[in-house]
Amino acid sequence: MVNCWCGTIRAVLMSTGNAIKRRGSAALQSLAFLGGLALLGFGGSRAASSNSYGASASAENVPVVVLPFEYFRKHIFVAVQINDSGPHACMVDNGSNAVVIADRVARDMGVKTYPNGGKRPNMKGLGEGSGPRISIAENGIVFRVQGAAILTGTVLVLDMSALEKELGRSFDCIIGSRLFLNFVVEVDFAKRQLMLYDPGSFVYSGQGRSVPLQIGAPATVQAEVLTPDGRTVKAIVGLDLGSGSIIDFQPSFQLKHHVLQAQQPEVLEGAIGFAGEYHERMVRLPSVGFAGFKIEKPLADFADTPPDPGLSSKKDDGFVGNGLLERFTVIFDYSRGRLIVEPNDSFGNPFTANMTGIGADAASDPAHGFGVMHVSDGSVAATAGVRPGDRIVEINGVLCSTLTFESFHQMLTAEGAAFTLKVERGDQRIDISFQTPRLP
Repeated sequence: MVNCWCGTIRAVLMSTGNAIKRRGSAALQSLAFLGGLALLGFGGSRAASSNSYGASASAENVPVVVLPFEYFRKHIFVAVQINDSGPHACMVDNGSNAVVIADRVARDMGVKTYPNGGKRPNMKGLGEGSGPRISIAENGIVFRVQGAAILTGTVLVLDMSALEKELGRSFDCIIGSRLFLNFVVEVDFAKRQLMLYDPGSFVYSGQGRSVPLQIGAPATVQAEVLTPDGRTVKAIVGLDLGSGSIIDFQPSFQLKHHVLQAQQPEVLEGAIGFAGEYHERMVRLPSVGFAGFKIEKPLADFADTPPDPGLSSKKDDGFVGNGLLERFTVIFDYSRGRLIVEPNDSFGNPFTANMTGIGADAASDPAHGFGVMHVSDGSVAATAGVRPGDRIVEINGVLCSTLTFESFHQMLTAEGAAFTLKVERGDQRIDISFQTPRLP
């Protein structure tokens, strides 16, 4: 979901919502590689069939693979073997057209790599010009889970250390949309399982709802947005497992439909894409219709300006991330052009998000407090005087040394709440107070 690194093969990092958002966790919100290699660069393809939509009664399907996953800050990680190396932690991101391995993994494996425009090896990484140098690995790379080969073919090689720092977790690879073209993929967020089925024999037999799915990276469905002034507008949204967002909208959607109203309560947020900084406004919508379900009062982000001119999609109005998808078991059936969703026990839970504007360092040692990596311009924390580089050692009378990062971040999601922080800034210890807004 976000900015773009364009190479000669147009291997662009990020789709609509892919950015490193400056929320409390400072976690990577998504990562999507678009263009050049498109859907041709990894493994064999399967054409979508013209089968009718909707679940069909059948004997229970037997998955080819049942793969447990780690759900870390609303991102999905699975363990895979790459050739004979591993296990490696891979982020699952159907919004990515490419499969990616970290340059350090490629070096350790002795994989030969080439720049996208020639044969001279190039292992440079993030932050040069408008984005990273992208290398292509030699052919013959095979991804396996439980001994079964699930992907083979060309991979991209990148330095992902900056992404790992923002997320607060190391990982070695990214599995893109090719997996979803090769298999019917069921994501069971409640059980933390990824199940892969053979598309040729898969017949759905559950009680979920099925809707048409437009294949792409990410694949899209139609949603309905109830605006604060009572209108219902349609939106085409991407389904992005590489994003931790709830629902994000492009500037073009607001320009066309004027969803945000004057004087509407909102929270200003900052986001960084690899082509620069941009800003978003977070609001609470009355409801969103998604896959036949009414989602009550979701939090939604509206970008003020595109993070990069090349990012604006002509067909997508926004994207849905794991912050919403996690309330369902989700079945991506690309072979039949359909999405099947079954609500789980978390379906009706209220939506929460960091309301302070503080982006803390997920790698902080709680014994020394939580470092402030950035503070969103215009946020209540910024107005109160919190600065990047501060270290929060106490929050509302609770010593940060007694907290985990997750429990600290959870405290930042309180709406309409008074906060008192004790902050270390150099040799100073400063008390800072503010109150978070409430989004009705």
